Amino acid sequence: MTSSSKYMEQFERVKRWYERFKMTDSGRPHTHPSDYYQDEVYAFFQNCHHLRDWILNDDNLNIDAETLRNFINNHQELQICGDLCNGTKHLTLTGRWSPINPEFGAQHFDLKLEVPNNKATISVKYSIDTDTGGMDAFDLATECLQIWEEFIKSDINDEAST
Repeated sequence: MTSSSKYMEQFERVKRWYERFKMTDSGRPHTHPSDYYQDEVYAFFQNCHHLRDWILNDDNLNIDAETLRNFINNHQELQICGDLCNGTKHLTLTGRWSPINPEFGAQHFDLKLEVPNNKATISVKYSIDTDTGGMDAFDLATECLQIWEEFIKSDINDEAST
């Protein structure tokens, strides 16, 4: 991996969106309407999936579309991420990465109010519904980030050293 690898800009962005999602999942000051928190969750999955495009289009790398397609197809988590990305970006999916039809499901809110200073803390758990059952959206985000990190450490570093 060279210091001028452009895809790393997107990977760092993915990690920043992940940190925002983590704060929402675990608890954060409640300073915005709840739609703002949902926007951050959507932004994580959109940026995470689009890391693929950044890797594919980085002139400093020599990774082809088939290699990346196979990589995503070998990781159900990234397939689900792709469908969540495209579903939140385009409203309607015409093609799918995942055969289990993932979509966002219920949101579970926990609001705490500190007395006497009236500071509110909120945490939101987002669910994903699939044909095979439900899953926690933050757990999925964590797995997706770890998979991309492993890919970057192994496959991209191997490619850059050749």
